Amino acid sequence: MFMTPYEQIKHLVSSIQKLEDKLMNTAILPMAEQSKIHAEILKYKKEIKLLEQRTRK
Repeated sequence: MFMTPYEQIKHLVSSIQKLEDKLMNTAILPMAEQSKIHAEILKYKKEIKLLEQRTRK
């Protein structure tokens, strides 16, 4: 089953929110773990930007 761009963006936003919650709610995260989370958030934001560019023509 294919997801619409809107559903994909919703899924990516919820993934970003989960990762941000993980950053904010955990007591201590090693810098390597924090770096991985930040990189993943950036990757999701780039995917959202690409989806928006494809659908807003």
